[in-house]
Amino acid sequence: MSSTGKMVLFFVGATVFNVVLMIGLAALFGGLILVILGAHANPNVAMPLIVVGLIAAMVLTFLIYGRVMKWITVKFDLQKHIPQLFKGRKK
Repeated sequence: MSSTGKMVLFFVGATVFNVVLMIGLAALFGGLILVILGAHANPNVAMPLIVVGLIAAMVLTFLIYGRVMKWITVKFDLQKHIPQLFKGRKK
């Protein structure tokens, strides 16, 4: 498989990991809020907590994704296999 194909597979896998992690953390926080407040919670209390839970899920996803991608990049030495995407082109 070519370097471009490996890069595409890596980024597709990383994106799937990111989305699954985000959905999992949002479901976890939503479930915790439901368990803590009960089934008949006041919507004026539940909605702000759900928003805070979603924001917390986004922040944790960002932090976990960054650490996992850095770990994978170092462990498998991906710097030499995946070209720098945001580096300026040589003229």
